[in-house]
Formats: sequence, structure tokens, C-alpha cells
Amino acid sequence: MMKSILLFLGLVVVSATAFAPQLFGVRETQTICFAKHVNDKAARWAKAKRPRKSRPSDINRTPTTYAIHSFQKPSEYTISDEPASPMPKPSAPAATQG
Repeated sequence: MMKSILLFLGLVVVSATAFAPQLFGVRETQTICFAKHVNDKAARWAKAKRPRKSRPSDINRTPTTYAIHSFQKPSEYTISDEPASPMPKPSAPAATQG
């Protein structure tokens, strides 16, 4: 009987502290976080959605080799021995009335 009274008294004290007013100047932060984990950014999400190489022909495929010599970049400037000539000014476009 004494044990049950002590148990009941203990439960009352524990539940009463839940409704007790907080002390002045003490504030408990109540941050709510709904996410269990962070979301992937766009590049990582797109990588996860790419089709996988599941067939042996896809897994063992060698990459395509391209002839690099066909991609010669043209020279941007040519040096000439001629003297510089002034460029003509561009003419203003004629205004059309309609």
C-alpha cells in the first residue's frame, strides 16, 4: 500500500512539473525540424537518377576514341607587314517610317 502511494505521488510530481510556469528570464528554445535528412542538390539528384550500366555489353564497352588532330584551332591573329589602314566609320541605319 505504501509503495502504491509513493508511486502515485511520484507520478503526480512528474506530471505537475510539465505544467509548472517557467522561471522569469529562462526561455526554452522549441525548434521544430521536420526533415530527417537533407535533400540532395541538383547535380547529386540528377546523378542518382541516371540509368545504370546493368547489361554486360554496357559494362564492358570501351569508350569511343576520336581523332584529336581534326580539332585544330585556327590562329586568332595574323601578323602582316602591311601598314595599318584606317577603318571606315559605320554608317547609321536609315530610319524607316511606316
